[in-house]
Amino acid sequence: MILVRYVLKELIAPFLASLFGITFLFVVDFLVKILDNVLSKGLPASTVVEIFVLNLAWMLSLSIPMAVLVASLMTFGRMSGDQEITAVKAAGISPLSLMRPVLLVALLLSVLMVVFNNWVLPEANHRSVELMNAVSRKKPHVFVDAGRLITQFPGVQLWVNRIDPVSGTLYGIQIFEMEKKGAPRIVYADSATMDYVDNGATLMLRLRSGETHLVDPDDEDNYFRIRFFSQDLAMQNVDDRLERRSRSYRSDREMPVEMMWDVVTDARAKYDTAAAQAKTRRLPTLLRIRELTDGDSIVPMDAQQTMKLDSIQFIQGLRKIRTQETASLRTTERVWGRMETELKREAQYMVEIHKKFSTAFACFIFILIGAPLGIMARKGGIGTGILYSLAFFVIYWICLIGGENLADRLIVSPELAMWISNIIIGIFGILLTRAMIRDRFSGDSKIKRFFRAVGHFVVFRAIGRFFRKIAELF
Repeated sequence: MILVRYVLKELIAPFLASLFGITFLFVVDFLVKILDNVLSKGLPASTVVEIFVLNLAWMLSLSIPMAVLVASLMTFGRMSGDQEITAVKAAGISPLSLMRPVLLVALLLSVLMVVFNNWVLPEANHRSVELMNAVSRKKPHVFVDAGRLITQFPGVQLWVNRIDPVSGTLYGIQIFEMEKKGAPRIVYADSATMDYVDNGATLMLRLRSGETHLVDPDDEDNYFRIRFFSQDLAMQNVDDRLERRSRSYRSDREMPVEMMWDVVTDARAKYDTAAAQAKTRRLPTLLRIRELTDGDSIVPMDAQQTMKLDSIQFIQGLRKIRTQETASLRTTERVWGRMETELKREAQYMVEIHKKFSTAFACFIFILIGAPLGIMARKGGIGTGILYSLAFFVIYWICLIGGENLADRLIVSPELAMWISNIIIGIFGILLTRAMIRDRFSGDSKIKRFFRAVGHFVVFRAIGRFFRKIAELF
């Protein structure tokens, strides 16, 4: 029991230090991104602090698992370097006995992270979006940036390919109106300008040379494309007051598991409805086409000879078949588009559901890596911990990001996409733990040299890109 308390006590200081350091890096990266936009709004200090506190939730969800890995590496590395592991072995105690209390604490921390990711993080993200929407309505043009999806406008998402630095004209405009009944209304425009009207209370987006795409909310089979030479899009309540309003719409990262599961159930129901409608509507259409093949050349020669159709009937039959087949093809494409959209929506939310659990249980998985690698390193300096931690953390998040992209494209299942990183790291950690128990880690091994080289590469070549990619997930 004394040894257990000693190991846990030694873990606290490295954990808190690494948690502070990693979170500080995320904070610096976040401040660099929003500092200019926030300062240009003239916000009070309390609002700036609130923005920071709300965004601290996603930073902690990322930094806590990484801090667990760094702390385990540093703690067991220091114990190994000070020959404490050797003394424990000499007393007949297996190093695995030192890992058991740490694994139990990591498991408890994983459960707490599940609660945090499911309740605290979505609500913080939702309130952060509401606050940023209120800030965007104050001076929304500040957030408009080329090559980035602008989500600060309430109910509207905006994409701009290029902005003229002199005139401020926007080029390559794509507008998605989200808070509408049914599918979103999509507007494309070659260029646009922004003007304030109503004494600065309304932002008017004046679009030029574009088209509007929308689906009839009452009948999803009706699709409209409207071309225009000039069109104005008004965004109201954007004056200098910081006016906060509740926002009914929530993205997948603003929902707990219960709300996302409702979306998944709705997507499955709509997919089944679309599939049933496809069968009931497509079958009569196919039968009708079969009836019209009496005058088609695909009918066998013996059948054509018995029909004795003249050339006029033959040509009319071909025209009817062509028209019917063209309409049938378009209908099939629309139906399949609806079904594929529902499948992707289901996959998107299932990915987020499993991500809440997989990233939380990374705390437990990282102990299986950190403890044996710390003993292998034999020197528990902060540099060694950071090098090894970044190497494995980058591998973990590369698998997670790649799996998420594949799942969103319906290439792999969401379950496999979100848990494959835990499985890979977990299996490798079990192998390392098994090798540690058998005393295979001694001296400057090839494995140690390999991970040292990988760690140096990560630190000097990939640390900036790594933090930016992780921040985009949340």
